[in-house]
Amino acid sequence: MKIQTTSFLAAVTVLLLITISSTADAQQYKLRQVTSVSGMKSESTIYVKGMRKRTDGGGFMGVAASPVTIEQCDLQRTIKINDKKKLYYIEPFSKQEEEVIEEDAKPVAVKSKPAPADKAKDKTGGVIYMYQSITDTGERKKMYGFTARHVWSTQKIKPSADACMMKDSMIIKTDGWYIDLPQFNCPVRSYTNSGMKGGTYQPDCRDRFVTRRSGKGRMGFPLVETKTMIMGNGPAQNNEFATSLETLEFSAMKLDSMLFEIPTGYQETKNEEDLQEKMDVNALMKQYGYEKTDKTTAITDPDAPKKEGIIRIAVLAPTGEESLSADLLQKYLAGALVSDKTEAVAVNSEEEAKNSDCDLLLTTTFTKVKQGSKVGSLLKAIKNTDPSASSSFNIEAVLKLTSIGDGSKKAEEKVAGKYDGKADEAAMKALDKACNQLLKEIR
Repeated sequence: MKIQTTSFLAAVTVLLLITISSTADAQQYKLRQVTSVSGMKSESTIYVKGMRKRTDGGGFMGVAASPVTIEQCDLQRTIKINDKKKLYYIEPFSKQEEEVIEEDAKPVAVKSKPAPADKAKDKTGGVIYMYQSITDTGERKKMYGFTARHVWSTQKIKPSADACMMKDSMIIKTDGWYIDLPQFNCPVRSYTNSGMKGGTYQPDCRDRFVTRRSGKGRMGFPLVETKTMIMGNGPAQNNEFATSLETLEFSAMKLDSMLFEIPTGYQETKNEEDLQEKMDVNALMKQYGYEKTDKTTAITDPDAPKKEGIIRIAVLAPTGEESLSADLLQKYLAGALVSDKTEAVAVNSEEEAKNSDCDLLLTTTFTKVKQGSKVGSLLKAIKNTDPSASSSFNIEAVLKLTSIGDGSKKAEEKVAGKYDGKADEAAMKALDKACNQLLKEIR
């Protein structure tokens, strides 16, 4: 009898080990998700293993892909990685700055913990009030073998006048289907310090968060989600920015644990902005459909001798609007001014134009670059938002050609209108129209 009991316990133990192993394996997933923003799409690959998640993001129409993001819930931190630069940045989960007040709990404010000694030098910012309500609709459906919940949420965010990270109020309405991944229990965070910076970057200024939540619903891991962000207060709430998330693939597979670690040989940076890639001007020009590569190549060297009988135009970088890529537009202008009677070079000053044997100098000033209604002033509120993620822009600019010799005005062209595309792309369309008119006047 004792032998039978021992055998039975051994069998149960083996069965439990197999069950635990199968459960562990089941908590390893690979997903492909696509995010759509104003008609543009970006695909990301997501890996989940236990309490860790890795996201390999894609770019939007010529904009470089986002750094790899690894959420290490067990260590309460996020790692952001640039594989090309072999750099990484560590962002701890927010603990000190947030105050959470549950509306359905006793109305007693939970005071923030005092700042650590090494952060005492940080400047005190303002307060960002976050009011969130979550509603579970009660709808359920099977998605990739999971039972998904249909949940609505509304989040109102209001910064104080002295807040560092935001300038304008915002409302975020979310409609999505969510599942639970039992082992992946990272807190659902709508924003982090690095994701909600506005205005001038102030790394030594910290805001305090006060959060109120209502409703009995809960969100979770999103499989399908639509977010609508509305900027401003009262009548000003007419600028909307919508994003949608869709899951294309969800599969269980065995994943290498090193996917969720800092790669060997990479260097840490204390400045997250070091991870951002510099803009590839030529790649963006090609992306926007500008393929005058033969002419662009001919005009890139200001020291090249001027061809006989050809008018050489010196092109200064456009001014008046910091949100545009001046280098990109300067090259675009130089290429657009190439014809059978003209050539152009990009210069940094009038003195350089004289030394390059130029006949005319082109100055370009943008007097208005206003986003279309799909994005509105969201771009002014969130620093890290792509400043060109809009479907259209109202653009006004003045292009002026003057003589290098005596400074007299030779031609002037004004453009004003609504142009489709991201900010730089829309600006190119406006400048192209003006350059065609200028070439006609030069002839």
